[in-house]
Amino acid sequence: MTRKPIDVDSYLDNLKFGRFHIQVLLLGVIIMLVDGYEVGVIGLVLPVLADDYGVSRVSLTWVLSAQQVGMVVGAYFIAPLADRYGRKPLALASLLWVGLSCFVTIQTTSLLTLAVCRLVTGIFASTLIANLVAWTAEMAPSRHRALMVTIVLTGSSAGALLGSAVQAFVIEPYGWRGAFWIGAILPLLLVPLTWLFFQESPRFIAERNPQDPRLAAFARSLGDHDVELVAPPQSKGQAAKGRIAELFRSGLAVPTLLLWLCFVLDFLFITAWFWKTTIFHDLIGLSWDQLALITSMEMVFGALGMLTVGMLVNRFGFRTMIPAYFTVAAISIVLMGVLAPTWGMFAVLAVKAAAQNAGHAGLALVASNIYPTRSRATGVGWAYGAGRAASIVGPPFGAIPLQYGWSVTAYFTLLALPLILAAVAVFALLRKADLARA
Repeated sequence: MTRKPIDVDSYLDNLKFGRFHIQVLLLGVIIMLVDGYEVGVIGLVLPVLADDYGVSRVSLTWVLSAQQVGMVVGAYFIAPLADRYGRKPLALASLLWVGLSCFVTIQTTSLLTLAVCRLVTGIFASTLIANLVAWTAEMAPSRHRALMVTIVLTGSSAGALLGSAVQAFVIEPYGWRGAFWIGAILPLLLVPLTWLFFQESPRFIAERNPQDPRLAAFARSLGDHDVELVAPPQSKGQAAKGRIAELFRSGLAVPTLLLWLCFVLDFLFITAWFWKTTIFHDLIGLSWDQLALITSMEMVFGALGMLTVGMLVNRFGFRTMIPAYFTVAAISIVLMGVLAPTWGMFAVLAVKAAAQNAGHAGLALVASNIYPTRSRATGVGWAYGAGRAASIVGPPFGAIPLQYGWSVTAYFTLLALPLILAAVAVFALLRKADLARA
C-alpha cells in the first residue's frame, strides 16, 4: 500500500483537537505540578525550618540562593540536552533526580547538606519546565499552541496549591520534613507514568532523523496507517546541539537579548517573593490559616490568569496583553502594601496573582514561538537560565526590608519595581520579535 507523504508540521497543525491533545495536556500539567511544588516548598516551610535549625530567617538566604544557582545550571547546561537527546529522556531524568534529592533532604542535619540538595533540585526542576514548554509547543497545532502551553504551565500553580495544603495540614503535625516527603514521593511516582505515556515530539524526531521509524509509529498511534510523515521543507535533518549561536542567527539577536532581560526582571520578583510567608507572618502578623488562604488564592487566581493568556493573546495579540499584565501586577503589589492587613489586601492579592502569573506564562509563550524546533529547548532553556541567573540575587533583594526594618508599604513598593520594568522590556521585545515562526 502506498502511503501519502505529509510533512510533520502540516500533519500536527491539521490534527483535530482530540484525545491525543488531552493526553498531552494532562501529562504536562501533572509533571509541571512537580516543578511548582518543588521550587516553592522551601519558601513555604522556611520559618519552621529556621526554628528547627536554630538560626534566623535571613541566615537561610544562601540556601534559597543555592536552589537558584541550581536552576541556572539546569537551564543553561541540562535543558539544552533535550535538543540533542529528546524531550522524553530529559523528562524522565529530571523527575528521578528531583525525587531523589528531596528524599536526601529529609535526612539532612546540616545547612550545607540542605543547600546541596536544593542545588540538585534546582538543576532538574528548571530542566523540567524548559523541556515541557518546548514539548507542548511542538505537540500542539499552531492554532492551539498558546492555549496548550499556558494550560500546561498552570500545573505549576497546581503544585503551589498543593503547597498551601501542606502549610495548612502537614507542617504543624509533621514539620518541614513532612513537606519534603511529599516532594520525594510525587516525582518518583510519575517516572513510570512518564515512561508509558510521554510520546517523543515528532517535530524533534523529524528534525533529527527524517527516516526514524518512530514517525510512522506516531501516525499509526493516531489511526493514520496510510500516512508517511516526513521532515518539513526547512528542516536541516538534524537536531541542534545546544549551540547558543543558534539563538543569535536569522534576526534573533536583539529579540533574544530582550527576552533574557524580561526573564531577568520577572524572576527577580518571583524569587524576592519567596519571603512572602515570613513577611505576612512576622511583619503583618497573619496566622498560619491566613497564610494558607493567601497561598491558595495566589495559586487559584494565578492559574486563572495563566489560562487567560492563550485566549486573549490569540484575540488581542502579544503586544497588547503581556505588557498590560505586568503593569497591572506592579500596581497591585503597591496597593497590597497600602491596604495591608485589611481584607482589601486579599482582594488586590488576587489581581496581582492573576496578572503576574499571566505575564510569566506570556514570556514562556514568546520564547516557545520565536525559536524553530531545532533550537527551541535551547532557546527556552537559556531564557529561563537568564532569569534564574539574576534570581540568585532575588532572595537577598527580598530580604532588604527584613535587614533594615523597612515598613510593609516600602517592601511591596520595592517588589513592584522589577514588574514595571518588565512591562517596558516586554513591550520593546514584542516590537522586535518575529512571531511568525509559531
